Amino acid sequence: MRKEGKNNPDFSAWRQELKEQKMNFPLSYKTFEDAIPPQYAIQVLDELTGGNAIISTGVGQHQMWAAQFYKYNKPRQWLTSGGLGAMGFGLPAAIGAAVARPDAVVVDIDGDGSFIMNVQELATIRVENLPIKIMLLNNQHLGMVVQWEDRFYKSNRAHTYLGNPSKESEIFPDMLKFAEACDIPAARVTQKDDLRAAIQKMLDTPGPYLLDVIVPHQEHVLPMIPSGGAFKDVITEGDGRIKY
Repeated sequence: MRKEGKNNPDFSAWRQELKEQKMNFPLSYKTFEDAIPPQYAIQVLDELTGGNAIISTGVGQHQMWAAQFYKYNKPRQWLTSGGLGAMGFGLPAAIGAAVARPDAVVVDIDGDGSFIMNVQELATIRVENLPIKIMLLNNQHLGMVVQWEDRFYKSNRAHTYLGNPSKESEIFPDMLKFAEACDIPAARVTQKDDLRAAIQKMLDTPGPYLLDVIVPHQEHVLPMIPSGGAFKDVITEGDGRIKY
């Protein structure tokens, strides 16, 4: 690729290549009755914010989906630890963004596993009255590890279930109570038809807000290349509802 001036490399050919690949291999996901696909939740957030929010994430499946399904309009909208894998990064990163950009909509898209690692920062958000919105994709599991367990270890679970085994029908821990303890408005949504209104309420509520979005733990991030594999080994289909 030729350079336009000393410090301005021309990436137009590469951008065109990416555009064509996205058209040839569009991202997709399945829906199952009233369950909320996590990818859909991020798409709705993107629509309601016009792709203009500053997004932070923790680490895991929610991080990958936030990269795939939120359409960022400008640089510096996407705050993530990337390959460093720093679980718990999302909430403090959102705090920094809200302080630096008080004019911006700041949303921490987080997973229950990552979020609880720095849940005490809800107190900081309340004390500083920062208008951070937290959209929690809560699947009651360490989803990225579960995905590998499903694909390569016959779904054998190694402490990746985060709920209460004696009461699996209940959401545990109750993230709404963490928010209540810090005087932060919060709500839970469990059905797809209620999601859009719930996200809109989160965005419209002044100050901080936590939305606990209950999603299926069987969802897998795709495409994925297995450990030790190459592009020819890419996985493009399936989820935790299938036996491998």
